[in-house]
Amino acid sequence: MTSLWIGLGLAAGASAAGAQPATVVRCGRLIDGRADEASAAVDVQVAGGRIAAVGKGVAAPPGARVIDLAGATCLPGFMDLHAHILINPGDVLADSMRKSSARKALEGLRNAQVRLQNGFTTLRDPGDEDLYYSPIEVRDAIARGDFEGPRLFVAPHMISSTGGHGDFNDLAADLALQVPNVVVDGPDAMRKAVREEIKHGADWIKLAATGGVMSAADDPRAQSFTDEEFRAAVDEAHRQGRKVTVHAIGAGGLKAALRAGVDGIEHGALIDDEAIAMMKERNVPLVPTIYVLDYIIEEGERRGIPADRIAKAKSLQAERDRCLRAAFASGVTIAFGSDTIFPHETANREFARMVRLGLSPMAAIRTATINAARVLGIDKDLGTVEAGKRADIVAVPGDPLADVTALESVSFVMKDGRVVKPGADSRR
Repeated sequence: MTSLWIGLGLAAGASAAGAQPATVVRCGRLIDGRADEASAAVDVQVAGGRIAAVGKGVAAPPGARVIDLAGATCLPGFMDLHAHILINPGDVLADSMRKSSARKALEGLRNAQVRLQNGFTTLRDPGDEDLYYSPIEVRDAIARGDFEGPRLFVAPHMISSTGGHGDFNDLAADLALQVPNVVVDGPDAMRKAVREEIKHGADWIKLAATGGVMSAADDPRAQSFTDEEFRAAVDEAHRQGRKVTVHAIGAGGLKAALRAGVDGIEHGALIDDEAIAMMKERNVPLVPTIYVLDYIIEEGERRGIPADRIAKAKSLQAERDRCLRAAFASGVTIAFGSDTIFPHETANREFARMVRLGLSPMAAIRTATINAARVLGIDKDLGTVEAGKRADIVAVPGDPLADVTALESVSFVMKDGRVVKPGADSRR
């Protein structure tokens, strides 16, 4: 399913772009995702949805559209590996119980489109709160060309243990309700849950390896699944060609998941030196999602987030900063993830938060371009601005290497060679 989805997604982009005229984008600066520095006055020629040429003084073919972005910096389209398209700000658990799957799908499409307008041409949704797989439907509708949107990779649910991060622990004990998540206990139930996810179109499998911040009555430091449950999930997923990523805050659950062979770590807020060494040895990427914890602390009360969740966030923040600084300094592979329980248009703030904890602006950009593309296995087609690759190009005013917050003001977006957000200076 994963390889089929990638093929369908890229083919759909090629079909949509095929009718477009050739385009030349004239960039004031180009950060191509490979070089260590930006290049000045670089042109990018696009034809048939792919990049045909990159260089200085590229001639525009007869009839080509010329887009003048001389005052901007061009970059590869951004990728977010932790984008919850169904979630909106506020008490997200209560909100998820009030809405039908159909409404969630509509809101998910809207939120995905917001992300595209802010420069994210590719998203991975690592589990959303809807039993009926609406992120899969949004993914497929965009891939078919029914709607404009970013290409999507989906883990339909975050598989959780009873009482874990994906369970709804603040519901009354005598309410016989099915929560809009997948909750399992035991290796056999885990295998069945993984099979169900794959049956309904999962690109990835997502597990809650520890407790969380936005869940009631669980401990972010505690391991949620047994070693046997972890191994069952990884074995089942890998046997069917899927990768596994895990929500992990505490180091114990994080390391148990690594020993079981998982392919990615989300958050890693309390990662320790042993876990860092294990991730480097196994080449497992970290998706740190820094802004979300800060948002809970800074905006939580105003947004209606319950007080106990805000208290959890505050108890973790200082240690989180110390642990992630160590991870960044170690050279662990970092990929961009936002964890959008906040307004989707503010997800770009993650870049500056990564820089605050030690990444250079260029390294932060790479987390959302070539690093993320490698995690998704699509780096042959995306993640850099190079001849032969899909034409996903974004632009921001000014120089993000001098001021990383420039990445929060995306002024131009092209996906698969098609302009979906024209810059102010676009012209024929």
